[in-house]
Amino acid sequence: MTDLLRLSLRAPGDAAARLLVTFPGTAAAWQALVLVTCVSVVLTALIQGAMPMMPMEGGGGGAGFGLTPFVYAGLLGLSLVLLAGGVTATGRLLGGAGRFGQALALVVWLEVLAMALRLLQGVLILVLPPLAGLVGLAGLVWLFWCLARFIQALHGFSGIGRATVTLFLAFLAIGTGLALVLALTGLTVQGGLSNV
Repeated sequence: MTDLLRLSLRAPGDAAARLLVTFPGTAAAWQALVLVTCVSVVLTALIQGAMPMMPMEGGGGGAGFGLTPFVYAGLLGLSLVLLAGGVTATGRLLGGAGRFGQALALVVWLEVLAMALRLLQGVLILVLPPLAGLVGLAGLVWLFWCLARFIQALHGFSGIGRATVTLFLAFLAIGTGLALVLALTGLTVQGGLSNV
């Protein structure tokens, strides 16, 4: 896993190709999704709990999530599933050959990379706050680049162009899907920006 993390830093496309070669199957990808979602929620709670300089107004529950951890986990898991489905469907429309199970494995690995970035940013917020924002911004760009390279490897695209278009279309579909889910379930994000 450490070797794969280093490879993702240097060459995300090669890391995606290695994941696809060693793809354990769709059932294992679903299990990894549940595990990564739970770890991500716990990590987020720990990072927010370690930042007393950023108190939440109103004393709301959920360890600073705004939503409860269970709802947050559900939305995160749903977002990852929608992302996997979105990049699979839109990539196939553009001539790709990727399958949903493979896409789910790549998206789960992307979330692992995002967790590593959040952990680094959380440490920097405590020891060197001015650098944390720059690292967060650079990390966000890097995650998008990784996802584009993952899509390219998933669908066997010859260049990054169709992978980028796939990513853009997938995000449009995900935004629409999440908006529908929130509207149908009546969920609202409380706290955070509500007092701005």
